[in-house]
Amino acid sequence: MTLKVERLGHSTRLQEVSFAAQPGELVGILGANGAGKSTLLQLLCGVLEPDAGQLTYQQRDLTQISAYERRQLLGYLPQTPVAEGGIRVDHFLQAGLVNLHLSCPGKELNRVVETLQIHALLERTLDKLSGGEQRRVHIARALLGDHNWLLCDEPTTSLDLYYQLQVMAVLRAQADRGKLVTLALHDLGLAARYCDRLVLIDKGRLLAEGAPAAVLTDANLAQAYKIKARWLCTDEGVTLLPSLLS
Repeated sequence: MTLKVERLGHSTRLQEVSFAAQPGELVGILGANGAGKSTLLQLLCGVLEPDAGQLTYQQRDLTQISAYERRQLLGYLPQTPVAEGGIRVDHFLQAGLVNLHLSCPGKELNRVVETLQIHALLERTLDKLSGGEQRRVHIARALLGDHNWLLCDEPTTSLDLYYQLQVMAVLRAQADRGKLVTLALHDLGLAARYCDRLVLIDKGRLLAEGAPAAVLTDANLAQAYKIKARWLCTDEGVTLLPSLLS
């Protein structure tokens, strides 16, 4: 039941990134802009084909799985979803049920609506929503199907502080239910607070991977982000006060 990424590479960004992850883990993919986070997620979900390396999930070579099978296997939230214009939110979510083997699709739709608290948005059209509201709707669609593996590229983009915490709590709960959740994140405080494992990429190469405390070291942050950091820790979690390297 392990995800294994071995020396995975792609000519646009990624070079020889390797790590393993288990069901029940929330894995954060970190790195500066252009480091290769989105490329890695696109390779994992099959949007891109790797130039090198091996990618296996549950002992299956993911490059040999059809698009239809991937749809059953995983849920994916891209960094920039395709614009859907004037489609109503409820219709947009219903379209996400296509090609999913569900005995009660209506029940599944109600589950994600409740989970993301988007009842008030259902009869509105996507083009009339704020950026944060659209993001919550797209997250809801990625959750449809109750997949064992969820990939999210910057799920907290455009969200205010309340909904950032809500979305991270939802994703944490997915992992606690035994699912593998893999996210690209920019917010290091959220990554340290919610993730079990971090994968830090620098210029397309793996810089560090492991528990948050082992990855978010002064040396790694200086190399990957060109910052120094002060961490504030409380019983509720941690947050980061960054400053530029002098």
